[in-house]
Amino acid sequence: MVLIGAGHAHLECIKQGSHPEIDWIVVTPSRYQYYSGMFSGLADGTYTLDETRIDVKALCERHGKTWMEDRVVRIDAANKHVICQSGQVVPYDIVSFNIGSNDWEARTPNHVTIKPNYRIEQALQTFRSAVSPVIVGSGAAAVEMAASFQSNSTPVTLIHEEPLLSGHPAGPELAARLDQLGVNRVIDRFETLDGQTATLQSGRLLETDAVLFLGGATAHELFRVSGLYCDDRGFLLVHETLQSLEDPSIFAVGDCATLPAYPETPKNGVTAVRQAPLLLQNLIRYVNEEPLRTFRPQRRYLTLLALGHRQATLLYGRFYRTNRLSWYLKQWIDRRFIKKYTE
Repeated sequence: MVLIGAGHAHLECIKQGSHPEIDWIVVTPSRYQYYSGMFSGLADGTYTLDETRIDVKALCERHGKTWMEDRVVRIDAANKHVICQSGQVVPYDIVSFNIGSNDWEARTPNHVTIKPNYRIEQALQTFRSAVSPVIVGSGAAAVEMAASFQSNSTPVTLIHEEPLLSGHPAGPELAARLDQLGVNRVIDRFETLDGQTATLQSGRLLETDAVLFLGGATAHELFRVSGLYCDDRGFLLVHETLQSLEDPSIFAVGDCATLPAYPETPKNGVTAVRQAPLLLQNLIRYVNEEPLRTFRPQRRYLTLLALGHRQATLLYGRFYRTNRLSWYLKQWIDRRFIKKYTE
């Protein structure tokens, strides 16, 4: 059983996975897995870097799994091999992917990326030291990071074309909060970055020495270059059992996968956390040649957005509330998640 990546779902498999006939191998490009839900706390100074990360090697050692530090670049499904960046070839009977997603494809010296998430330390240093940092996006991550950086004395420009949170009722209140904090909001479409000049759809030019793109997930090239069935964006297509449409021995969860039955399932940590117990059950059931269970995403789920100065917004469906209690709830949930895999 080869687990590629140590996202939310695979962390649960590493900790809870047990079967007398399975040898578990975990392949990750870094020893540490950082919890993206705590990145806003890093930006506003609530957490230290060590408080937000899980030592995947140590977790594997505690629970009898083999850990490899490498990056998978191709899947040879015909021969049941994954090929790593180092050149090493890892055979599998079953392989599961929980590798997250990429952000904006452009790569320039001024492009700051927090994906893969082990780059977060360098990203924070670059963004904080910038003279004119810019965040691009209108979703929860963009709002949260803009508020958190700004509240910790990093002046931020937020570029967003669409209403915040896609027109959610909390959008106007969040916009007012960002304005109150002093975030420079620019309502326009980001087009290109040429050196230190960002060009917007309106023709406006913005000078920036650091751009953090949080405008949505883009797919790794891994599945496409491996010739597997993907959606038009390159995410692996999976059944509700979390298996690849063409190969039942390939599983994928979280951001890197798309469910054709539920194409609007959000690519966020909540989805991966909800898929975690089902993935583990189905991996074991597949080995035991038992019927697999199906995943059905929740229509509503809890989201907590840190907004600086110990304020947070709680979202559940169309309901929302901004207060200090929500901030404390977020800290409790964040720390509980890390503790689960570090003790």
